[in-house]
Amino acid sequence: MRGKGFFDGLCEPVNPGGIATFGYVMVTELGKEQGFGLAAEPWTSDSTNNVAEYTGLICLLKRMLSLGVTEVEIFGDSQLVIRQLRGEYKVKSSRIEPLYTEARRLLEHFRSVKVEWIPREKNEEADSMTRKAYELAKRGELTKVGCQS
Repeated sequence: MRGKGFFDGLCEPVNPGGIATFGYVMVTELGKEQGFGLAAEPWTSDSTNNVAEYTGLICLLKRMLSLGVTEVEIFGDSQLVIRQLRGEYKVKSSRIEPLYTEARRLLEHFRSVKVEWIPREKNEEADSMTRKAYELAKRGELTKVGCQS
């Protein structure tokens, strides 16, 4: 089964150290599905935009694998994440290294993988999910860190 996935992340009102949330949207022959969550414990040094971006990607990939997707196209507006996944940038942050490693491990389970950067304007739906998560987290209604199942 083929699937397209879009991911996004943010850390507000400050980066690092704010509230880091993520969102994703995937489209398969089964339909469209959206997800979101809290990427790290709020107000800690682990709460960063890049942690949020990678967490969104990882949760998206896990969900796609759970549905039996074998061929995947992944789109994100984080140049850092996309270029690291393509091997164009090195991973220098010890905070990002385990997330990068997990994302690469998950990508190996797909028969076919395409990873592309897109401008923010083309990632509005994933961004919307990320902002929804942020609003819920600000109100204390989203407290579990990681992928929601």
